[in-house]
Order: sequence, then structure tokens, then C-alpha cells
Amino acid sequence: MLRRATDAIRSAGALGPLALFTVGMPAAAVPILAATHEQWLPVMRDAGLPFLPWYVLLGAALAGLSLVPTHAVSLVAGLLFGAGGGSAVALFAVLLGAGLGYGIVRRVVGDRLLAGLDERPRASAVHRALLHSGTRRAIGLIVLVRLSPVMPFAATNLLFASAGVGWRTFLTGSAFGLAPRVIAVAVLGAGLSAFDLSTSPGRAWTVAGLAITVVSLVVIGRWARRALDDELRAGAGAA
Repeated sequence: MLRRATDAIRSAGALGPLALFTVGMPAAAVPILAATHEQWLPVMRDAGLPFLPWYVLLGAALAGLSLVPTHAVSLVAGLLFGAGGGSAVALFAVLLGAGLGYGIVRRVVGDRLLAGLDERPRASAVHRALLHSGTRRAIGLIVLVRLSPVMPFAATNLLFASAGVGWRTFLTGSAFGLAPRVIAVAVLGAGLSAFDLSTSPGRAWTVAGLAITVVSLVVIGRWARRALDDELRAGAGAA
């Protein structure tokens, strides 16, 4: 099994190691942030509002480079700037980070994934149906995926950038899909008296997130099946 995983990573070229890094690094950063917050958090608090634009840039860079989870960026923004200001700062930083992550993937991976789809007609048909059969559908798909708490931020950047989604479509869908989660965590952070990354919005939010994930899978599955059916009908017609 380990050999198969290694072969799959190698066959993916730059996409394989990049995927491992984007998924693993944010999780590895959590205990580091928790252990060192007494050193860096007071410095940020003492800086006050003048630090706000620098926090946006710092949060965007760290999230976009997959060095910290967006949960941390949002929670700290709420702690530093309150519910309203923290929500705006967090959302702006996370969206900038999404754009940065997108740009890096497009630069490193390019169209390798799309080239591989040319050899798989069914996968190519699903790809076209989901992401290249209209801007509204592509944005809707991105919103659904972004709303789900199951899909990591950096992995989603990697997925849509390597799939050739347009820049504006990606950012528009990301803005609508990320906003609820980012704002909820920032508001939660504003109500904390101490830094705690294990804090979550609560059971209701978890249930809602799971429900959104199920709905997303059902909708995406229907679109994919419809694309395959259309492909089979087209093939039968041509024969």
C-alpha cells in the first residue's frame, strides 16, 4: 500500500508533493501556534489598530502558503479586532490567501492535471460538466465545496487551481463559500478571553457543516452522473 501511494505521488509530478504539503503543514502548525502564542499574541495586541493592514498581509501569506490553518487566522483576528472588525479582516486575509494559493498552484502545476484528463474521456466529461459548462454552475460548485468543513482550505485551492478554474470564478465562489465559516470563527474568537485553537462554534455548527457536506456530495454526484449519461448518449449517437 505504501508503495502504491509513493508511486501515485511520483506520477502526479509536482502536484503530489504539493498536495501532501498543503494538507499536512496546516495541521502540523496547530501545536506550534498553541505552544508559542504567549510570545507572539501579546506583541500583536500591543500594536493595536495600526497592525491591522499588516495582519491582513501576514494572515494571507501564512494561509496562502499553507503554513497555518485559516481557523487560526480567523480566530486571532477576532481576538485582536473584535467581532465586526475581526470578521472583515479575517475574510479579507483568507480571500487574499486563497488567491495566493491559487496563483502558486497554477505556477507550479500548470495544466498537468488537464492534460491527464485528455486520456480519460469519462473523467474529462465530468470535469467539463462541473467546471466548464457555465460560470454559475462553476461558482455554485466552489461555494458548495468551500461551505463544507470537511474540505481543507489549502487542498481546495489546489483542487480548483489545478482543474483550470478561472481566477474570477474561483475568487467569487470562494468569497461566498468561505464567508460563513470565517465570520463564525472570528466572532467566536472575539468572545474568547484566552487563545484556544481547539474552540469550535458548537454542536449546531458541526451538524450544519455535516448537512452541507452531504448536500454538496449529492448535488455534485448528480451533476457528475448527468455528465456521464450525456457522454454515453453522445457516444451511442456517433456510433
